[in-house]
Amino acid sequence: MVLRWFNTGQARAFGEELARYYDEQARAIAASAAPKREGRYRRLLEQVLQRARGFQREQALNMLQKARLSNRLKWTLKDLGYDDELVDRLVREVLLAMT
Repeated sequence: MVLRWFNTGQARAFGEELARYYDEQARAIAASAAPKREGRYRRLLEQVLQRARGFQREQALNMLQKARLSNRLKWTLKDLGYDDELVDRLVREVLLAMT
């Protein structure tokens, strides 16, 4: 049981997967017609949060695992070129959704 607490591999992998999913969907939205973008970005955010909630339900992440997930999410998004404000807001929303 104690060793499971330190096992963060799945959480880190999910953080990267979530960042890449967001990137793929956001790029598709950016290429779409301007009038519909805002609503599509809102739906994308809700989809990301639903995925995070589902992962939390399945894995029952502890504090360390959530920290590793959010760190991987943050740095993957930054590496993909997203600005700090967007990244911080998205990571904060994901962490709140998983509590």
